[in-house]
Amino acid sequence: MTTRTGPVEDRNSAAGGAPAAGRGAFAVLLAVTFLAFVDYAALLSVVPIWSAAGGASGIAVGTTTGAMMAATVATQLAAPWLFRMLTLRTMIMTGAVLLGAPTPLYLLSADITPVLAITVVRGMGLALVVIAGATLVADLSTGRELASRASLFGVAAALPNLGALAGGVWIARTWGFPIVFWGSTLACLTGAVLAVLLPRGSRAHFRPAGPADAGRIAAPIALFALTAGSFGAVTTFLPVALPDADTASWALLAASIALVVARLGAGVTGDRFGAGRLLTVSVVSAAGGLALAAVALATAHHALLLAGTTLLGAGFGACQNDSFVLIVQRLGAARSGTASTLWNIAYDGGLGIGAVALGWFVGSAGYSGAFLGMGVAIALVSATVAMIGRRRRRHSGRGASAAPVRHRPARSSGIRADSGEQPRTRTR
Repeated sequence: MTTRTGPVEDRNSAAGGAPAAGRGAFAVLLAVTFLAFVDYAALLSVVPIWSAAGGASGIAVGTTTGAMMAATVATQLAAPWLFRMLTLRTMIMTGAVLLGAPTPLYLLSADITPVLAITVVRGMGLALVVIAGATLVADLSTGRELASRASLFGVAAALPNLGALAGGVWIARTWGFPIVFWGSTLACLTGAVLAVLLPRGSRAHFRPAGPADAGRIAAPIALFALTAGSFGAVTTFLPVALPDADTASWALLAASIALVVARLGAGVTGDRFGAGRLLTVSVVSAAGGLALAAVALATAHHALLLAGTTLLGAGFGACQNDSFVLIVQRLGAARSGTASTLWNIAYDGGLGIGAVALGWFVGSAGYSGAFLGMGVAIALVSATVAMIGRRRRRHSGRGASAAPVRHRPARSSGIRADSGEQPRTRTR
């Protein structure tokens, strides 16, 4: 939850340099992303509070996040068609309008049905912004700078959390919901106007992942979806579980700061040491954060709650960057549109499923019990995924070492097999 100037398959120039759009287009993309995500972040926790004020039950409150993410994922599944029909700039502009323009309509009713209808439209807009943006990031970046640029893009999307996610809850309860709804709309529509400066005519291409691709990217997608689910659950239900606006706002602020710092750190680590090294530890951090938050809710220990949300945000932020770069690398730079779509589906699907899943158990286990159960479940699933991954790598290693390597001389090319030259390819 990215810019380019040409088709995905031709993302670098013949000289191997960065795309022609350069740093200017990337800077515009960061600004547009930031403004669009002000609307998303501000309402991520405010809409559940708004629906709860209208009398929605725990399950219904969870569906406010779940409905948005379901609409986002459904739109992302149409990426092959969208990439053929629309340029990336058009996708971002349209998405920002769909995300921001309907927001003030929440003020018409707090009943769950109209709230969900508005949320679905906004979810469609979010999908357009994120899949086009993430694709452009990959296309504007060389291999050496992909991790750092992906982290900057992630920071642009995460920075609104520092003010809008935590501040939105406080403003809504202190000064009223209209200020949050209208302010976030203004920011998002400003981003839509600014998106006019993005490169024209840039398009993406989507090639479905085959069985071999699925095996290479299954682990990072699964682990990332787990951290997204934990974050979606906490941002949806923590403000509801904590009627004190100050406590909830500080907890969400701690999570947001940790998310930004961890994503930047993951970018530096990925460029220096390679992607994939932080996946497991980031999921463990998110699971531990959920457990600490559960204990804090049961004991009313505010310091423990801040520690828990900090761990959660750090795990989610690090996993965001590490998983995205790893998926792009394993699918290949020429398939950045495919990588972006699959990663964003894991992001938004995880957020929505996490919120809905926690909503089902809040009624029977309470907030503390539901948070603790989710933390344990995430830890167990992540351990299983890591174990399967190690076994697969071990099996692949044995297979590769057992396969005989035969050296045969080149027969018809006129080049010796040990000369270091490559035979010319024949065409028919």
